[in-house]
Amino acid sequence: MIGVQSFLKGLYKVRAIYYPFKNENDSKTILIKGESAKHLQVVRVRLHEEVLVLNGEGLTASTKVGNISKSEIELIVESIRIATPTHQISLAIATPKKEAFEDILKMAIELGVLNIYPLSSKFSQYDYSPSDRIDRIIESALIQSNNPFYPKIHPQVSLNDFLNKNENPLYFFNSKDDQRGKASKISGAKTILIGPEGGFSAEEVID
Repeated sequence: MIGVQSFLKGLYKVRAIYYPFKNENDSKTILIKGESAKHLQVVRVRLHEEVLVLNGEGLTASTKVGNISKSEIELIVESIRIATPTHQISLAIATPKKEAFEDILKMAIELGVLNIYPLSSKFSQYDYSPSDRIDRIIESALIQSNNPFYPKIHPQVSLNDFLNKNENPLYFFNSKDDQRGKASKISGAKTILIGPEGGFSAEEVID
């Protein structure tokens, strides 16, 4: 029978934060400032507590809290890992309602999607634009999943403009019934195209 301490240890997850540090000259410390420092202070980070730092470019630093001051927190670097993407999937989506789009954005980031293309179509319902709220959603999703790669969210364009410029093999998902059978296994650089809640119009459907 597993002991209580072992069980609790299995549930424990190292605290993670997003902070765009650079691995210059094998740095031994990372100084966390600004909103990231405030966040760690709000959650009452403790001296010697383990913190995983994600820089959004594939670097993850395993650290321990070395010093806490009013304006910054010093993290002592124990090791730095260079990650590689586990897949090369991008997501293009004709935007649903704002709340649904934000939920999709969060899940896509947690799954490691590298590029996100918001699209305008006949039945799309939301005009995407960058905002502090979107930044917070992205950072929260990175932290929740320990995803080391900050995704690129492209400016919203029309479906036709996207199709004319897209160079990756395209996987097409529409909300309407389709009798074309199952898609093949996704590997290599691929873009998944998803229609809006009402589906693509008859003029937009890809043969």
